[in-house]
Amino acid sequence: MKPFVITLPLLLGALVSCDKAKQAVEAVREKVGGVADPGAPLAPGGEISSGLASQVDSAAEGVRFRRDLPFPGSLRIRVVERQVFQNARIVARSALGRETAVYNGTWERLGGIVLGEGRLEWRVDRCGEVLLVKEGEAKGGAGLSDKGPRPAVGEPMEGLQVEFERGPKGWSVPSAQGAVEFRKRMLGQQLGPALPVVLAAHGVMPRTQWFSSTRRWISGDEFMIAGESLALLFPGAAVGKVGLIYEESEALDGHPCGRFAVEGDLALKGDVAFSGESSDREISIRSGKVWCSLLYPLVLREEYQTVQTILRGSGSGPRTRIQGAVEHVVSRQWQP
Repeated sequence: MKPFVITLPLLLGALVSCDKAKQAVEAVREKVGGVADPGAPLAPGGEISSGLASQVDSAAEGVRFRRDLPFPGSLRIRVVERQVFQNARIVARSALGRETAVYNGTWERLGGIVLGEGRLEWRVDRCGEVLLVKEGEAKGGAGLSDKGPRPAVGEPMEGLQVEFERGPKGWSVPSAQGAVEFRKRMLGQQLGPALPVVLAAHGVMPRTQWFSSTRRWISGDEFMIAGESLALLFPGAAVGKVGLIYEESEALDGHPCGRFAVEGDLALKGDVAFSGESSDREISIRSGKVWCSLLYPLVLREEYQTVQTILRGSGSGPRTRIQGAVEHVVSRQWQP
């Protein structure tokens, strides 16, 4: 096996200590053993919250996406993002030369956002490759096999929290008293320029493009987005064409949503992940589903089966190209 495979997570992040690797193993053991994460977003389905049901605009002609409700000024949001790579071909170029590998694995980002009066807290709880432990080994208390290289877990931004203040010119990181950890400063710098787009993507701010306030939707209705209207699902610099087919109304953690089937092709320029890293992406959505709030301009869940080309780095610095099948799931637990 090439040494490149051992350093593969460096293409997506950086190595972490053995202690964090052990913590990740314990987290996976809990999943295998059936211990649920009490803070994880719930799967779609169930009943709409009694406090929200009366706000849904539904009639015999169909359901309407509301745009008239004031967007909450205080929010708590938990984000869970998972990417499953299948036979992804990775090419890395640096001063050391060119290296290639084929990667199969799962990458996960978990974190939280708290919006208050003029302040925003951004927290990256976990970010890295998911270590898989066989059920028999987990129950028996065994760790990872000692045979072969161990996958590294984590990214530089894992376990960090950065705060922003809203001023006359928008959001900015307040001046710090004393020394600031380099990683924390870097996270703030990475998120800062893209913050309006990232906030819209994760439901901290309303999306700039949304459904008509007059159209009513029934099962089978179709809708095409292109140009500026791509911001309805993909805030930021996006080009392409994506088709949506309305399926049904469905609750997500008690919140009323309209569920759409999605297909299409698009390109994203400077797409910033929850943990701050930026990439350019060409995406072919073979199939997918999105859950759009019926009350506010926000998307609470996305599930896509895609083929992607992901480019990271530019100029004379290290560059990485990842190409292959990617299953992408993002769920947002949204609490005013």
